[in-house]
Amino acid sequence: MRRFRNSIYRLLPFIALVALIVVGAALLYLKFKPKEDVLVIDETSNIVTEIRKISELTTACYYEDVILKDKKAASSVTGKVVNSFGKKNEPIMEDEIVIVASGNVRAGFDLSKLTAKDVVVSDSLLEVTLPKAEILDVIVNPSNFDIYIEDGHWTHEQVTKVEDRAMNRIRQDAVNDGLLQHATELGVAKLTEMFKTFGYSEVVVKVRK
Repeated sequence: MRRFRNSIYRLLPFIALVALIVVGAALLYLKFKPKEDVLVIDETSNIVTEIRKISELTTACYYEDVILKDKKAASSVTGKVVNSFGKKNEPIMEDEIVIVASGNVRAGFDLSKLTAKDVVVSDSLLEVTLPKAEILDVIVNPSNFDIYIEDGHWTHEQVTKVEDRAMNRIRQDAVNDGLLQHATELGVAKLTEMFKTFGYSEVVVKVRK
């Protein structure tokens, strides 16, 4: 019995050394253990992708009828007499055209311009900074142009130039009448409600300055 106890006492230093080596090896393994790849979903990127899918969002429209006229020197005697006495004591002939155009202007946001920097996600908060509202389209169909007066000879190119002026006039009138401001206010309200359906309790929508 004493021999057995003596053998154990002799082995104690060896057992302690082995235990120390095992513990040290375990600590080193835990310290230098390769980290497992963790799948991280980029929520911001997903939101930007979903918003971009909307592309152009129309939030306000403007409708107007405009009357535009143009004049030019007559190329033939079919023109209208505007002055009976010219430099050569000859009647001055003038061609005139009057066009009535009905146009529709769409304004809103081009959401394809949204970038990752424009979206901030923090817990239950979603903050989105929109690009500025812009004129998305000016629609004047060919059937919406009505030639009210046409004196003299007008080529297709000359008529087209007058029609282009009518479209530009409608566009500028829409801007002057506050269409972009109206589109911004309605767009912010509409998108705020839409983004809330993404599951965020707080949504802040702003517009770039």
